[in-house]
Amino acid sequence: TAQAPPNPSTQNHPPPDNPAEQSPTESDDNNDTSEYVLEEGMFKLELRMPAVTTQQHDEYLVAPVRVDHDDAYIVGYVPQASATKVHHILIYGCTVPARNVSYWNVGDMGGICDYSGAVNTILWAWALDAPKFDLPEQVGFHVGRNANIDYILLQVHYKNVLTEADSSGVDVILTTTRPPKLAGIYLFATGGTVIPPHMTVNADVTCKYSDVELTPFAYRTHTHKLGVQVSAWREREGTWTLLGTGDPQKPQMFYLMKGEPHPIRKGDKLHARCVFVSERNTTTRIGATGEDEMCNFYMMYHMNATQFSLEDGCYYESRFKVPEYARVKLADKLNFKLDTEWTPDISDMGQIGGLSHSADMSQLVVFHRAENDWSKKQWFDNDNVVVDKTAFLESDVIVFVDPVSGNVTRAVGRNHFIMPHGVFIDHHDNIWVTDVALHQVMKFEGNETEPSLVLGTKFEPGTDQSHFCKPSSVVVDAAGFIYIGDGYCNSRVVKFNRNGKFVGEYGTAGFTRGEPGVLGLVHDLTINHADRVIYVADREAGQIHVMNLDGEFTAVHAVPGPVYALEYIPEQRLIAAVNISDNSNPAKVMLIQPDSGEIVSTFPSSSSSSLKMPHTLTYINKIGIFLGEIASPFTVWKLSQILSETKREDETLLNVFTSNIPMSFLIVIAVLAVIPVVYMSVVVTMRCKEKKDKDSFDRNGFQKLLRDYDSSDEEEDLVFKNSKVYR
Repeated sequence: TAQAPPNPSTQNHPPPDNPAEQSPTESDDNNDTSEYVLEEGMFKLELRMPAVTTQQHDEYLVAPVRVDHDDAYIVGYVPQASATKVHHILIYGCTVPARNVSYWNVGDMGGICDYSGAVNTILWAWALDAPKFDLPEQVGFHVGRNANIDYILLQVHYKNVLTEADSSGVDVILTTTRPPKLAGIYLFATGGTVIPPHMTVNADVTCKYSDVELTPFAYRTHTHKLGVQVSAWREREGTWTLLGTGDPQKPQMFYLMKGEPHPIRKGDKLHARCVFVSERNTTTRIGATGEDEMCNFYMMYHMNATQFSLEDGCYYESRFKVPEYARVKLADKLNFKLDTEWTPDISDMGQIGGLSHSADMSQLVVFHRAENDWSKKQWFDNDNVVVDKTAFLESDVIVFVDPVSGNVTRAVGRNHFIMPHGVFIDHHDNIWVTDVALHQVMKFEGNETEPSLVLGTKFEPGTDQSHFCKPSSVVVDAAGFIYIGDGYCNSRVVKFNRNGKFVGEYGTAGFTRGEPGVLGLVHDLTINHADRVIYVADREAGQIHVMNLDGEFTAVHAVPGPVYALEYIPEQRLIAAVNISDNSNPAKVMLIQPDSGEIVSTFPSSSSSSLKMPHTLTYINKIGIFLGEIASPFTVWKLSQILSETKREDETLLNVFTSNIPMSFLIVIAVLAVIPVVYMSVVVTMRCKEKKDKDSFDRNGFQKLLRDYDSSDEEEDLVFKNSKVYR
């Protein structure tokens, strides 16, 4: 997400959007004090936002740093930012910044580099807590006065409003020793893609290369929420070679290309494709905000230093067909069938409090109550204190199960729990559990049988920082922060750091429908790591609240019936939710679009389902959804995932437009199409003779491929100048 290609209309830069609020200071030096020597011949530039705040969502701030060297070479990047605050970062190299201030708001994507300068290029990109990046040995980005890159600019996209000052940024590692190979970034990007509701759309760009040989060595993919895959290919003499492909919902770092290098030479065709899957009810377009979309493939390359030329990129949208051998398959859409034959081999299984899965999804984790049945007696007094404080479960009630065979592989937890409720397994396979009778949350590390961290005060319900009241659920983010659904009495979400230190509590008790953050019974939490949000199940209100990791509630979605459990499915960008059966409605799993709250599908489809009171659920990729019952007979249901053959990428749009259209109508359309095709072929033949030896549109070594409907060079220039490509 960044600057469009050079556009003459942006030459006269407007003043900062809100100078009174941002108070950028005039500075000819532009952060000269940011350079620090590391060792002989090595130094770093600290690129930082100067303690900024933002006034609205989706602000793009830029801060420049001068490179006070004739020649320097970037060999690495170390991010100093967290995805809890920063959506993404771009690093630019410029001859002259667009403005001579300490930082500014670029508004709707314009005004990073002054286009009167010789150079405007992207040098690096970061998002989703990607780690540091080191360039290969003997490769570096040339910056400094002799490279016409006098400034390195930090652009930070803040998705949410910042009320506290932030100094996120990047440490740029440089050397003064010239490497034998120089690096650059080549960008594929689209600007005109339109994604209709409930459709799968390909965004394609194609170019012909006509400059000095370059060798790609790393790539990065970037879209917003609807992108499921971004890929690029080299085509040489009819043979296609995949350069890189990635899921843009995973950490958006630069990935080194594997295997033999694939040099790009004069005459090669280059193609890139973004695949978008929309379950929205509205049309989505390419744009600057998080609710818009983008299609970017960043290709990092190197050239021999003696021949180096700074390449630009490819922005020419043109449909293409990928040969069968070079295609990249898409993930299957979710479809499930109740497997009545599957059951876990747990002999003393009681009510199922919670379900989760191991980090690698090889194990189902069942947290059950054995002989302690919450429905059989009065467990709590009027102050929510458990009556029988000796009723600890003597069996191992945290059980690891093979999700295919149902065999038990491991069990722990005896003599630690009275009334198990929620369970969560983090990225390091630590086990997190809640017990509503103890009013506590516990963490078990690795194979340990004793908890390494306990939050809450045993047997004491309360509302302060050290007490919970029947905590229902727990999740942990990638940075180690702990979020607890608290729960049956307190109607709040409580946040702690990795060491158990209180950070904050969020939500207001109440039963007002449609009010984000007004919570009733907080029964479950699930986390969307990519978008840095938590979905909160408000059980009795039948609502799903959306809360970012800073505790801000941004939306609420209503669902049919009480919502007992949630699970975010990152592979499909959907929320799975489950309710319980009543006199008029059977229990169902609902797949919900997280942005709109729209129910995409429900399972099982039959009204005579065996589900009664599913209390919890979890999803294991390509195996199925598992549901835990609290009604007798206590069991774990398995909705097995049906893996259907995915349509080829090149069939996607064709099938969308031709499905449900009568064949006779298509035949008529085809016949009518013959007449203009014949006419156009005659016109094209005559024009080709006139322009036999004339290049069609050449820009920085990338020649636009002629389309069937090609217009004149002057018309294409006009289209290019007035289009906006988002990075």
